[in-house]
Amino acid sequence: MTLSGYARPDGTIGARNHVLVLPSVVCSAHVAERIAGTDAVAIGHPHGCGQVGADAIHAAEVFAGIAAHPNVAGVLVVGLGCETVQGTELAAEIGARGQLVELLTVQGSGGSARTVERGRTVVGQLLARAASQHRTAAGDDQLVLGLDDSAAPFAPVLRDAATAARMRLVEPHAGTGPQVHADLAVRGAQVIVSWCPPGEAPRGFAVCPVVAVAADADDFAAMPDDFDLGSDGPLDAVAARILASARAVFSGEPSAAERRGAHEFELRRLTRSM
Repeated sequence: MTLSGYARPDGTIGARNHVLVLPSVVCSAHVAERIAGTDAVAIGHPHGCGQVGADAIHAAEVFAGIAAHPNVAGVLVVGLGCETVQGTELAAEIGARGQLVELLTVQGSGGSARTVERGRTVVGQLLARAASQHRTAAGDDQLVLGLDDSAAPFAPVLRDAATAARMRLVEPHAGTGPQVHADLAVRGAQVIVSWCPPGEAPRGFAVCPVVAVAADADDFAAMPDDFDLGSDGPLDAVAARILASARAVFSGEPSAAERRGAHEFELRRLTRSM
């Protein structure tokens, strides 16, 4: 099939055209959710304060990487004003990466209610700009696929199939499952393939559509609307179905997680911190 996506100034292609409302700290997460409403995407997270060392650095780097992702058309950073991951610094880094970014702080805006009011105006402007952008034709060589478990049974075949299709496949450096989705996105994945072990419910992600593959036939039968694919049959057939689903999702078909509104966000903890 012919792919389509949103062309970005840096030459990358977005599978989605999200307007992102990004709290720099857990303390402003509720405000961000209220600003986003149903038209924008808010990232709720418990980070940005009470973190030290590598975890604080990692959080800031992942937030900036997610915000500058090709699936994002524009960003509103919502800070508190006294957090560890400072909203002003985060917004500056996002802008330096070429992304359209705006900034509000709860303390600087006069409190939560005023921040929500101002934020909805800003998000409305970002949404209007995003609505003027349209999908253009793209090739398989512009699709970056993430795989959240390198030990999935179909992984070797999927690697070969992706290479043959000229796609780039990125895999975790450490960890598996939803906790690595943010890292895969930062490394460029536009669509994430999630291997769901028996008894594990599928999860979504805030910025990238997730293609959920059920390991267990009973799980798939019990929740067919929550998974995108089962894993029955020869591995080459499974890999072919995954790539076909990834192509369709890249080009705009909602994944199962998107249909049910699932957009979780997790960060891997690198060290013990408060």
